[in-house]
Amino acid sequence: MDYEHAVEAVVTWAKGQPNVRAVVLTGSAADLSQHPLSDRDIELHVRETEPLELDDSWWEELGEVLAVERLENAEEQPTRLIYYVGGKLDFTLIDATSRENDYERPYSVLLDKDGATSEFSVVAPPAQMPDQNSFDECCNWAAAAALMTAKAIARDEPWSVVTRDYDLKTELLRMIEWDHNLRYRGTRDVRYLGTRMRNWMDPAVQTALEHCWGPFGHDNTRPLLAAISLFDDTATRVAHESEIESFDLTAVREEVDRILSTAEGAEMGPDAT
Repeated sequence: MDYEHAVEAVVTWAKGQPNVRAVVLTGSAADLSQHPLSDRDIELHVRETEPLELDDSWWEELGEVLAVERLENAEEQPTRLIYYVGGKLDFTLIDATSRENDYERPYSVLLDKDGATSEFSVVAPPAQMPDQNSFDECCNWAAAAALMTAKAIARDEPWSVVTRDYDLKTELLRMIEWDHNLRYRGTRDVRYLGTRMRNWMDPAVQTALEHCWGPFGHDNTRPLLAAISLFDDTATRVAHESEIESFDLTAVREEVDRILSTAEGAEMGPDAT
């Protein structure tokens, strides 16, 4: 997909649509930091979202469509994630009368019929830091996920291993993000879902993570124990930096070991860590 041509086509179309009042480019392309495989994130500020929700023609002609995700999000801003041959466009439909005009990251105004975007601004959110409640929640959820992963391994349920392990990794990432925010005082651009982790995550942490995954259907005991160990070390550091009460995972680790020992042919001990 020729992104430049596709974006120009969207703007040309929008100029002839009275319903569309502004077109704004967000995401990495807005500050020219995009990867060759990056999507293009486009906001359409409209008087009414429903006509564009019901009509697909405005995005169907931009390329050969492979798939589409039609989503409603919490802010009542319908989205259309369009997968084309050679690229992807993410459209968000926004009420033009909305007064929520602060952006967390750079944006680029491609069309503004009413001058409304003059009130837009970039307001970077404060780096997320844990309090006692959020820290305890993260630790409890990670512990629960680790225990359920161990049960799935012991029962030889590989699909359940994957789903439970995903829950554990979600909490591990949350703890890693807090750790970096605390140690670097929010100066590192910690993004969602581990995006650009090669840029912001310490090399030592990346190396440790390499031991936290195993192949589908194989014995995932060592990856699970490695993930628990990394979580425990990181959580201890986060609690210290935040001056909050730590969470002792010793009993959880012992219970994981007990569960794993019930698996046929299980070999526990130092070599399993």
